[in-house]
Amino acid sequence: FGSKQWYQRRVRASKGGSGRDKTVATPYGDIMIEYEPYKDDTEFTVPAYPIRDSESEESQRARLLWQSRKRGISENCLILSTFFAEEGPRLTRDQLNQFDILINSVDNDWDLYYWMTGKDLPPPPFDTEVLEMLKEFTQNKEMKDRTRQPDLD
Repeated sequence: FGSKQWYQRRVRASKGGSGRDKTVATPYGDIMIEYEPYKDDTEFTVPAYPIRDSESEESQRARLLWQSRKRGISENCLILSTFFAEEGPRLTRDQLNQFDILINSVDNDWDLYYWMTGKDLPPPPFDTEVLEMLKEFTQNKEMKDRTRQPDLD
């Protein structure tokens, strides 16, 4: 469709009705979407992230190395993967658990990013020794090149 046809289809599709759009126009045709407004104001909780007590330390390090590279936003991928490549081998088992909970329990990647960069304060469960290490790491006082994820061995 040309832009004029797209505009006409969109206007035609969104006119009339009960005051809320039930039609979404796409360049491939009109798609009818029936919906009811969300009426339930109750909150839900995300289940707690399970600690893997039976996992070996070697297995945990390998999993966290991989998981630190696969985050929701590129900024976190770079920060977490370079941090874990540099600091991961020296982290204690308790610090590994803190890192595990931090990267796998936070349900908003931007929250994690803002905590690591010091823009926002984390809630108490996430205000850990490892987060402090990440804040220091993110400042990059040595001006290291951290513009790409480290290679996997």
